[in-house]
Amino acid sequence: MRLLIVDDEKMICEEFRETLEQEGHQVDCARSGKEGLKKIQTENYNVIFLDAAMPSLSGEEVLKKIRTFSQVPVAIISGFLSSTREKEILQQGAIACLRKPLDLDQVKFLLRSVESRSRVY
Repeated sequence: MRLLIVDDEKMICEEFRETLEQEGHQVDCARSGKEGLKKIQTENYNVIFLDAAMPSLSGEEVLKKIRTFSQVPVAIISGFLSSTREKEILQQGAIACLRKPLDLDQVKFLLRSVESRSRVY
């Protein structure tokens, strides 16, 4: 699968990328919401992982912009989200909210479910 990670923390982005590449995925990273939007508009991704808290353009703001032109599956990643915020993000079109540190089994399950859904259509 072709994946995009949008996170302003370089170490998190690189470690997550390496882990996903070891699982056989093609992974790009963007270090800001603005850079992520540019990549999304020019490349085709199967899933996008967005950090909720980035300077200047948050993951939620990026998600809202993505939804104006694409229905690509988006998962929000965050160190902490209240259940109320999580519910709001899911209502805005995210397919999941994942907590940092990321649980690789949860990420694998998410990717398998997206892949199986895409085969159905």
